[in-house]
Amino acid sequence: MVKEKITRSYLETLSFSELLSLCDDFGLDIPENFDYHILVGELLEFSQESEDFDDEMDIEISQKEENTSSELTLPVSYNTTEVKLMLRNPVWGYVYWNISEADYAAISKNPSSQLFLRVCSFSEKEQVKPDDSFNIKISLSDYEQYILLPSNASFFRVDLLFAIGVSIDIVASSNILEIPQPSQVLKEYKPGKKIKMSKPVELSGMQNLLLEQYKNHRESFS
Repeated sequence: MVKEKITRSYLETLSFSELLSLCDDFGLDIPENFDYHILVGELLEFSQESEDFDDEMDIEISQKEENTSSELTLPVSYNTTEVKLMLRNPVWGYVYWNISEADYAAISKNPSSQLFLRVCSFSEKEQVKPDDSFNIKISLSDYEQYILLPSNASFFRVDLLFAIGVSIDIVASSNILEIPQPSQVLKEYKPGKKIKMSKPVELSGMQNLLLEQYKNHRESFS
């Protein structure tokens, strides 16, 4: 885990390949066609939210240690094969999974086998065939992954795939995750485009706020 505080000025001294390497350190999966400035913005947001989360966890753990007289030990595995998908924010998803002892043994005994996560996107919740998908290679020792969710999709599912040669089996599938849709103003916004706003909203500085959001989080816009 990266312990140093990450700033925009520091990130802008890095090359594109170094930014991608930093994303790997965070466990972030970055789709193709992402430009330099979007990577910088996403790394800044992820770093800040991770710091806030760690601070909250430290406080919560300290309070629990003070108020709890006995320790509760949770099992490392529940011996089931399952995948869970959660929304971290409208751009990032968090997926975690567990592999049963039987499935683990079947996979590990074949040295040529491979594990993948297949991220499927849908426009309708009841769709059977995804509109699009991409794979993320994982190992048997992995159990979680952050995923940058492609834009212009309303629903996502993650499948855990076991592959030997050209043979691919779906070991488990996650829940269907619905992405909150932005307002029509946000979806249609582009720099230089005049957007009709009420006078109070205009006076609030919304135009400047949208411009700043577009610069730092362009992937959140259509």
